[in-house]
Amino acid sequence: MPMTVHYPRLLAMGDAAWSLELGASIDAEINQRCQALAAMARTAWHEKPAIRDIVPTFRSVTVYFDPLRVEAHAIGQQLLQWADQTQGWTRSARQWRLPVYFGGEHGLDLNAVAERTCADVAHFIDTLSHTDLQVYAMGFMPGFAYMASLPEALRLPRLSTPRTQVPAQTLAIAQAMACVYPWASPGGWHLLGHMPIQLFDPRDADAPALLQAGDAVRFYAVDQAECQSLLRAQSSDVAFRQRFRGETP
Repeated sequence: MPMTVHYPRLLAMGDAAWSLELGASIDAEINQRCQALAAMARTAWHEKPAIRDIVPTFRSVTVYFDPLRVEAHAIGQQLLQWADQTQGWTRSARQWRLPVYFGGEHGLDLNAVAERTCADVAHFIDTLSHTDLQVYAMGFMPGFAYMASLPEALRLPRLSTPRTQVPAQTLAIAQAMACVYPWASPGGWHLLGHMPIQLFDPRDADAPALLQAGDAVRFYAVDQAECQSLLRAQSSDVAFRQRFRGETP
């Protein structure tokens, strides 16, 4: 018989981290609770040098700490206590409106995706552009945001054979999620277009990663000329990216 797992579940990650799982699936309510737990931990432990990092994921929160400076059991018990307080929690998410030039060399799968979902490229772009996505987690590479949840009508499985090279700043989708590849890399998602705003800029020392877990994102379409103009504008202005926060195109 399969083992019954009860949540929240506290797991030791060696002797210097705890991971608290709040569920077993990619689910909006579970992820909201993870964001709440991470926010509580950051607020309470912001000034504590013994806490090295707090990392929310799709369904869990991991806290890294210095076991020589803090009592591990106390950290774990505090996480369990906070978990009980996350039911029904809501937060005011940061809003982003990010431009995309659909198609071209960054959008090799656009026509095929539209045919398999909406049967029309314009309808597909319109549907995606009216979809509010939430950043569930950060990972894979610096600045990479896992955004969910796509409407059922737009969901496709990953490619059966991943590409060895996906261009940097490519918008892509797979299953219930969307992403933008911050760097050129291998990838198995369906490529839709060029999102010209850098998701990771090391020139911005305060916030090199543009997005963070809990953010809300909506994409909108631009033409190739505007895409190139945006690329040029941000190359000389490190603060340019912030113009797309809360912007309504």
